[in-house]
Amino acid sequence: MISIQIPQTYENERRYIITVLLCEFLGLDIDIQVSSRENVSIAYEDRELLIADGLFRTPLANWLQPDSLPQQPLQVWNIAKTKLSATTVNPEIPVIYGDRPDDPQFFNFSSDRIYLGLDIFGSAFFMLTRYEEIVKLDRDAHYDWFLGTSSLAHLAGFLDRPIINEYLEILWACLQTLHPRLERQHRNFQIYVSHDVDEPFRYALSGFARLLRRCGGDLVNRHSPAAVVQSISQWIQVKTGNISADPCNTFDRLMDISERHHLKSAFYFITDHTGGAIDGNYRIDSPLIRDLLRKIHHRGHEIGLHPSYHTYKDAAQTKKEFEILKKVCAQAGIEQDSWGGRQHYLRWENPTTFQNWEDAGLDYDSTLAFSDLVGFRCGICYEFPVYNLKTRQVLKLRERPLIVMECTVIEKMFMNLGLGESAMQVMAQSKQRCQLFQGNWTLLWHNNRSIDRHEVAVYEQLISC
Repeated sequence: MISIQIPQTYENERRYIITVLLCEFLGLDIDIQVSSRENVSIAYEDRELLIADGLFRTPLANWLQPDSLPQQPLQVWNIAKTKLSATTVNPEIPVIYGDRPDDPQFFNFSSDRIYLGLDIFGSAFFMLTRYEEIVKLDRDAHYDWFLGTSSLAHLAGFLDRPIINEYLEILWACLQTLHPRLERQHRNFQIYVSHDVDEPFRYALSGFARLLRRCGGDLVNRHSPAAVVQSISQWIQVKTGNISADPCNTFDRLMDISERHHLKSAFYFITDHTGGAIDGNYRIDSPLIRDLLRKIHHRGHEIGLHPSYHTYKDAAQTKKEFEILKKVCAQAGIEQDSWGGRQHYLRWENPTTFQNWEDAGLDYDSTLAFSDLVGFRCGICYEFPVYNLKTRQVLKLRERPLIVMECTVIEKMFMNLGLGESAMQVMAQSKQRCQLFQGNWTLLWHNNRSIDRHEVAVYEQLISC
């Protein structure tokens, strides 16, 4: 067993992040003890790794305050100048918390002892708990988003890197240098595809007014008389009983693609409408949606929750919407071992939304990506247990970080890359970096973005390459 000694401050926080990194991610057997010291000691078979302390040296009065945030610009440590053999995206490692890397003692090792000036545990805690999103008050005025452009990861230039995976590999490289026979938990690269069901059908659940608005958009916005003809044709077919003609009814197509690539799709459904029209125009208990739920379940795919627009701050409403989903599924004969989902519009408040999901009884969340920029919001491509920064408790809820939402890449209001080569490069690079660490690449592709043949081809190319 590996013996860990930690300083006396922030014991709950230290135990959480050390357990996540060493037990959850590396699969090591550890024992944690509190002692009077100024750094973290990891001892095994008479050899010791010392890790610098940074974040957890913060005075209590400054905890969750601006003075506790990393000092910018961040210092950079070049790991290539050491003898460590660690898997990283780049040998230039941003130091979120820790000593100054220009100090000769930043990395110091002998045959039985290593000192590392990189505060791996404090930095990982900062990223996984989204610490800065409580401290910084920056929010988008319309959607109340904490934007990627406000994040330390973007400002310091590492949003496109799973930086905590890199820190973890540095930690492992240090442990292996001291203990060559030490073994870690094996991991396999995993793709998770999910589909937020904002608009299951364009015409099946709406009237003639919806067709008129669509035709107006075809003419005024898309300048396409041919699209008007197509919209009218689709509307007539749907209203005369051919539900497969509804352009948003792409569920079979998405499940076919997943099955070809040995994947399971997760479809997250809205069950109530706290935001009005922004929450879609369907009822989860309508016969058409019930049939769709049965089909998804029968084919072996997953059903989950897409809590409505105003739920991210409302625990009672979140629970209510999950209960609605479970009731409808039970009536349809649908049982699942695990229930998860994602907040509508990625609206999220730290730690309120996490606690809402915990209290509702959900098993996992997959909300945490930035709406405006692709990247690693939590700095990690592994699923992990959630920590409530205000109650200082580990939750049962698990976070499955979202890495790519297609709208972020495609839409003009975000990265505005369309579906060209630049868009493919951004999305494929994120996947490659998850593969580098045998992590999870989590992709959100809406069912109503699976209509155009080119978009479908891009989606399938992404999950297959």
